[in-house]
Amino acid sequence: MKKNIIIAIVAFIGVQIQAQQSLWEVSRFNKFIDKVNNGETTLKYSDIEGTPYYNPKFLPARLGDISTVIPIRYNSFTDGIEILSGADVYELPKEDSYPKFTFEGSRETLVFVNTYNEFTGYFFELASGKNRLLKKVTTKFKPEIPASNHLIPAIPAKFEKQTPIYFIKTEKDVIKIPKNIKELLNFFPENKDDINSFVKSNKIKLNQEVDLVKLVNFLNR
Repeated sequence: MKKNIIIAIVAFIGVQIQAQQSLWEVSRFNKFIDKVNNGETTLKYSDIEGTPYYNPKFLPARLGDISTVIPIRYNSFTDGIEILSGADVYELPKEDSYPKFTFEGSRETLVFVNTYNEFTGYFFELASGKNRLLKKVTTKFKPEIPASNHLIPAIPAKFEKQTPIYFIKTEKDVIKIPKNIKELLNFFPENKDDINSFVKSNKIKLNQEVDLVKLVNFLNR
């Protein structure tokens, strides 16, 4: 099934393939609508301050481990992958059939992870191995605040980027990075002393991305 889906994406973006291959999968793609339902009104993205995108440009990326490159962008408001075909934009179904996208330029990798809660979706993978460091990037929509009087102007609707949330995906669980090391050590009882020693000697801070990368790479040794 995954092979058929990959073939369908390649066909969909204009690569020449044989007609008998599984093009029926293309019908599962939804044409993207860049609007936000704001209660009684519907706003276009262009009418809202800020951007819902990690990067608003469509950038070349590889799907999984295949060599084919497709133009995509990540919508951190909808947590969706959008692909460009001609002048049209389509949104891929959010599911584990599309497990990994690696951007050609930055080498950043988006991965789909089912956390079995509200965080299920796409993450940036910052470290790989038996323990994977994942970063959740989100954007929230803030509706317009009307002017309360003629002296105070209205505050326009806007997209607002949120502070990233970090996770460690082990072979058994997906751990949301806690605020202190004592809580984190509870998830690794067999290596508790070694981890604690590493954290202290390297002055690891759980709110610093570069330190989290060091910590997860240590866990993978």
